[in-house]
Amino acid sequence: MSEQRRTSFINFLAPEDSDPMAWADICREETWQGRWVALDDCAYNAAGEATAGLVVDYDDNLAELCARLSAERRKSCSVVFCPPAESAA
Repeated sequence: MSEQRRTSFINFLAPEDSDPMAWADICREETWQGRWVALDDCAYNAAGEATAGLVVDYDDNLAELCARLSAERRKSCSVVFCPPAESAA
């Protein structure tokens, strides 16, 4: 992840009136495909899987993402992997 993108996303704060995005919509966003995504204000299904949330950070590297979340004292986030888009091969 570029330093510019990392810095801008660390300082990202969703507007208070933002609604959580559905997980299916998050997975459609090219920005997050193939990356670890930190979600806050999550909704969960009966199996305990996040089904919606506000994206607060993301990274290709899980350890780096978790380190930033820890440094920001974000303790209530769910971290999930957003699968890459299926190739059209």
